[in-house]
Amino acid sequence: MATNRALEPEIGPDGLAREAPVIAYTEKIIEEERVQLKKYIEENYSKIRDVERELANLTMEMKLTAGPKKAALEHMRKKIEMSTERIRIAKQKEEQARKIWEAALKALNDEEALKHKLCEDLKNLVQESSNSQFARLEELKRRLDALNPSRASALASHDVKAIGLTQRAATVESSSVSQTTDLRPTFSDNVPNLGNGGNVPAMKLHHKLPTDDGELKGTKKSHFHGRGKGIGAVPKGSGSIAPGWTGAGFDVDGRT
Repeated sequence: MATNRALEPEIGPDGLAREAPVIAYTEKIIEEERVQLKKYIEENYSKIRDVERELANLTMEMKLTAGPKKAALEHMRKKIEMSTERIRIAKQKEEQARKIWEAALKALNDEEALKHKLCEDLKNLVQESSNSQFARLEELKRRLDALNPSRASALASHDVKAIGLTQRAATVESSSVSQTTDLRPTFSDNVPNLGNGGNVPAMKLHHKLPTDDGELKGTKKSHFHGRGKGIGAVPKGSGSIAPGWTGAGFDVDGRT
């Protein structure tokens, strides 16, 4: 049986077997790998030690800050809940205020509608009352004309005179406001009277117009003094009947 001579031990000059070169090379490679692996393990082990140390520090820091962080988070959560509650209450108040405003607006519109209706009713009532009064006046006038036919023509001229007298009295009353109330005569400046030789001063006398209501009433009475002075008094004259006389002893016009 043939054997590999490379694997056979080499015999040295001293007669002892020498180590084969292949085995020596293999052992050398194994030793280098072992040294490299040991070095790699030592480096990785130092890194692992650093990571473990960092993890321990982080764990300690987390333990130290976990309580304050938890309290801060709890505080923030409570504040958020309180803010949410305030928002809910504010929304409820807003809804209530909106309902109150709508109710007030509805009440205002109802009151305005009621006021408008009352105004319309009052206007219609006044219009109906005025129409009724005018109708009654016309009826009374027709009945009066039917009772006294001769009064119709005299009443028209009498009304015209009464209206003119009233306008004159109003004009006198308005003009008397701007004039003085002194009854004494006023004298002009001392201008010599050329007709008297320059010795006697000329004098102008201004009379005062009636200003108060008593004088105006006296003036009005003087115009209507010719009518009947009492109940049953028949006006004197040649047969002409005074305006407003019905023959019953009183004046239906009621202007005296």
